[in-house]
Parts: sequence; C-alpha cells; structure tokens
Amino acid sequence: MHFFTNFLGWGRRHWLTMLQIALSFIFLSRIFGDAALREEIQRLLWVADGRWLGVGLLSALITELLCAVRWWLMLRVFKVPVSMTRTCVFTLAGLFYSFILPGAGGGDIFRILYVIRLHPGKKIQVVASVIADRLCGMVALVIALGITLIRSDTLPLDVSSRSILKVSTFILSGPVIVIFLWWLTTFPMIRQIGAHRMPPKLRARLLAVGDGFWEILEHPREILLAIAVSCIAFAVHFATYFFSARAFELPVSLSGIFAIMPIVDALIMLPITFYGVGLRETLLQHLMGSLFGVSGAAATIASLTGFGLQAAVALVGGLLLPFTLPRRVEKAEESLSQTKSQAIVEMP
Repeated sequence: MHFFTNFLGWGRRHWLTMLQIALSFIFLSRIFGDAALREEIQRLLWVADGRWLGVGLLSALITELLCAVRWWLMLRVFKVPVSMTRTCVFTLAGLFYSFILPGAGGGDIFRILYVIRLHPGKKIQVVASVIADRLCGMVALVIALGITLIRSDTLPLDVSSRSILKVSTFILSGPVIVIFLWWLTTFPMIRQIGAHRMPPKLRARLLAVGDGFWEILEHPREILLAIAVSCIAFAVHFATYFFSARAFELPVSLSGIFAIMPIVDALIMLPITFYGVGLRETLLQHLMGSLFGVSGAAATIASLTGFGLQAAVALVGGLLLPFTLPRRVEKAEESLSQTKSQAIVEMP
C-alpha cells in the first residue's frame, strides 16, 4: 500500500513527462513501423562519414558555448560576477541535467542553483539573468523564422509543409506577445493603474516586472550583443543538422537547412514529446522531403543523428560536474577531508 501511494505521488509529479515519453514512443513506432524504412536506415548507417559527424559534434559544442556567452552577458547586465569559464561549465552541466532528469526545465533550474551558491544574496538577479538569456534566444529564433517567412514564396514547399510553417508561426507568436506585455509594464499609465486597482502583492509584482524590463533596457549594448550571439548560436545549431545530413550523403543545402530548422525548433518548443524526439523526425520527414526530395528514412536518420550529437555534448557536461562547486565549498570539503584523515591516523 505504501509503495502504491508513493507511485501515485510520483505519477502526479511526472505525468507530463510520462505523457511526453508515451507520445515519443508512438511517433517513433509509427516511423519505424515501416520495414522498408528500417532497411534503408541500416544501409545509410553503413555509409556514414565519420568526418562529417566529427564536424557536427564540434558545431554542437560551439552552439552550447555560444549560449554560455549569451548568459554571461546577461549575468553582467544584472551585476552577478561570474567568470566566463564558470559560466561555460555551469551551462554544460545544466545541459547534462536537462537530458538525464525529466522536468529539469532545460537545466535552467540547475544553472540558477549553481550561481546562487556563489552569490546567495543575488537570487532575484540570477533568476532574471536566466529569463533574459532565454528571451534573447527567443528573439533570435523569431528573427530566424521571420527570414524563413520572407523566403517562403521562393521555397519549393508542398501544401503540408506550408501548413507546418503557419502553425510554427502561430506558436512562436505567443512568446512575442508575452514580451510585448512585459514591455507594457514599463508604461507609467499601466503602472499607475496597477498602483490603484490591484491588491498590494500583485501591485508589487507588477512594479518589479516593469523594473526588471527597465534594467534590461538600460544595457542596450549587452542586449544587442546577446541577441547577435544568439543568432550565431542558432546558425551553428542549424549547421549541426546539415553536417548530420551530409554524413549520410544526403543532397541537402545549407541555405535549405537554415530555412526549415527554425520551423522545427519553434514547434518542438511545445512540450508534446520527450525532448522533441519523434516530433522532430516527423517534421523533418515532411520538410526535407518537400524541399530536398529525400526519403523518410534519410530524414529520420539525419534528425536522430543531429539530436545524438547534442546529447553527446550533454555527456561532456556531465564530466564537468566536479568543477561546478564554489571554491569556498571545495575548500571546506577539502578541509573536512583532511580533518577526517587526521582523526583516523590519530586513532589508537
């Protein structure tokens, strides 16, 4: 009975993750249910070029390092002193946690906890830096999808692919509206309405949100630089999937990959499947088939390999976990270890 109660409690906490895993399984089962597709994937695996895969792994690593640079810029905006080296370590470690722990929020929670251990008195600033970091990434994705929309008339996409493009545009409009509403909280009229008509707690939150936006706007150079870094990071990220496709000798172009990957990334933001597995492959089957005329098997193996390269970088982040401890914690543990060793030696 106790075990059953614990299981129900665990299920209530992780129901979304279990649903995502189930949907990923359904998508993958549908994809790999085709015997001809499985045979073609086996053939493609035999001709894989390790050199392209190596370049893809390097580009996946560079993507995460660029994301670390973006976060470091946001930490500077909110006056949280963390070195570039530690920011890179925390970013890669957070990526590792996002892969191994369901519901870890992409590792953001762990990034926040790492920096709070260094600066316990700057909790609000640390959280704000991560939110601003994500928003800069969101702006870059909006720019990338906007370029795809501008080019859409010249792209040979079929009806289903154009429908996917419309859905991704609708999905990405949500965060844009949120940013717009956040910007409205800086208007004196909105703040005055909040001061007179809202409960005290809600009023304080509204004013804090507006102040946070102003604090970001007071550093336009860092913000613009962070958005530029985000655009480069997305370009390198898209290139990872290009290298993955070239490893299997697929007839794809870099400009074409740059056109379809913003569509895919916008849609896998939805918590439908586990890390986008299954949904990503289904989308790329349609988009790569429409744009490049590649088979479903080829699109599937290119997609899974691209995701696998990202997962490999996450494992590198796991190797960096011993370097995530604050120096004072490291020294305390070292001192404690020495004390225990001395006590053992002195024992009769």
